[in-house]
Parts: sequence; C-alpha cells; structure tokens
Amino acid sequence: MIHPLADNLSQKSDLELDEALSELTNKFFQTRNPEAQSQISLMIDTYKLELSDRQVKARLDDSSNKDLDNLINIS
Repeated sequence: MIHPLADNLSQKSDLELDEALSELTNKFFQTRNPEAQSQISLMIDTYKLELSDRQVKARLDDSSNKDLDNLINIS
C-alpha cells in the first residue's frame, strides 16, 4: 500500500530513497507511539516498493538487450 502523503518518488534518486529509508527506520525505532510507528512503517514500505520496482525495471531492461538470436550462430 502506498502512503497517501508520499511525494512523487519517481523523481528522487536511488541515493535519496536510501537516505530517506534509513532516516525513517531510525525514527521508527525512536518512537514508542504505535500510531506513529504504523504510519512510518507504511512510508518505509512505500519507499521499499519504489526501490524494488526500480530494480525489476533495471533487470528487465538488461535482459531485453540480450537477444538469443545473437547468441545462436547457425552457419
């Protein structure tokens, strides 16, 4: 589930997402308020989902460049 107050994460770099994820994780463990922990957890999941989507897209782009026709040489 995507947090409704999350910024447009597609405009952020991977480094910015990692830094925000680290900061949110620290805040999660610093607070004792269960409602705040729930909201922070939702934001953490949103950032992780964005990073995961980027990794999947990168793998798909890499695999689409490797065409099997170029690997099989029939002479």
